[in-house]
Amino acid sequence: MSNVANQNSVIKVIANAAKQLEPVSNTPVLDAEILMAHTLDIDRQKLVLYHTTIVEKTILKRFSRLLNRRLKCEPIAYIIGYKEFYSLTFKVNRHVLIPRPETELVVDCAIYHAKQHASIIDIGTGSGAIAIAIKYNRPDCTVWATDLSISALKVAKQNATTILGKQKIKFLHSDLFSSLPPMKFDVIVSNPPYINPDIYSQLQKDIHYEPKEALLAPDKGFGIIKALIENAHHSLSDDGFVIIEIGEDLSTKIQNFASLHNFSISILKDYAGLARVAILKNKKYQH
Repeated sequence: MSNVANQNSVIKVIANAAKQLEPVSNTPVLDAEILMAHTLDIDRQKLVLYHTTIVEKTILKRFSRLLNRRLKCEPIAYIIGYKEFYSLTFKVNRHVLIPRPETELVVDCAIYHAKQHASIIDIGTGSGAIAIAIKYNRPDCTVWATDLSISALKVAKQNATTILGKQKIKFLHSDLFSSLPPMKFDVIVSNPPYINPDIYSQLQKDIHYEPKEALLAPDKGFGIIKALIENAHHSLSDDGFVIIEIGEDLSTKIQNFASLHNFSISILKDYAGLARVAILKNKKYQH
């Protein structure tokens, strides 16, 4: 009897789930722990206090449902409904891209380059992660955010209200710069789609759950970044910055193209050593 009970202890259920997750996840134990903590409605760090607790049938059922979704490669963030980014917790669903740690570098750059009381716009905001993290850390700045997806804007607005309070960010339904007011911004930030559609089928299965329009760009991934660079001058103050997350394979192409459009450019690498962020500045205002 005790042996049967032991099989259903929290630590045993987690170990069994982790074993099942090995073929589909690079972090099977972590995934199993996150799902268990979410099912029990506790912080993952507190799981250690529950290791020998027997999992009730209703909890086990709920956990199994979540585990089955992960076994089909659905991302953890969609299963539990949130993702941490820049030490803030963001609601996410299938309408928005899941914020990734490497994108925090975009926020770092914006916070660093924005002058006091700067006006900043996040083009293609998705969950609102970049815009909200900037505003949270630089409340002196005026922050705008746009997206082409009404569903994504809904998620972003909810996140902004939860994290910052009401109406701290101005949201606009816009395709890139098309619906912006006739004003100049000191910093334009974007994590645009930049994946080459030709390689989409080769990407890990988790990514296929995320919105295609937030991932794939025409012209082998370059199309939307190209449009951002081509049109940025109209909305950028003379001494402003354009900060764009990029795919490492596009680095040289972006450098050449930015130069044609009167921008000087520097490329920053992420913690994995990959080209990740392009910072563009008007050539006339180089110091």
